[in-house]
Amino acid sequence: MEWITENRFFILGGATALGLGILGWFLFILRRKISRIFGDTIPGDVQTDILRRVRTLETQNEIASPRIERLEEASRTSVQKVGFNRFNPFQDTGGDNSFTLALLDQKDNGVVISSLYMRGGTRLYAKRIEGGAPKQPLSDEELKVLEEAINGKSQ
Repeated sequence: MEWITENRFFILGGATALGLGILGWFLFILRRKISRIFGDTIPGDVQTDILRRVRTLETQNEIASPRIERLEEASRTSVQKVGFNRFNPFQDTGGDNSFTLALLDQKDNGVVISSLYMRGGTRLYAKRIEGGAPKQPLSDEELKVLEEAINGKSQ
């Protein structure tokens, strides 16, 4: 015990030096992390740099928000759901040259287009779809393609 009381200043000095060394190591690690995040910014200017970046992001957000709203509005009425099927409606013609195509928007509004290939020519039919329901009667092929488009299932 006598040794501790005689050398208490050395012990206290050693503990202080050790504490300062550990603190210095933590500061070194912290400075390295800050420079990874902010680049070559002087650590004293970190708060200023953060505020500048926040202002820049706010300005970009103000510019982008109206554009995003216009894009979202346009996307509601754009074609988002598609169904397609090729088939052979007649036994006397070769190949699946006829087709049915469904084009729907986000709210299942759109059109079903059918093309029937025959030896004498090709006929096209278009039928309006509102809310997923046809306005005219649909053939089996048209119903199948409409269901595919609404449910998002491919054949």
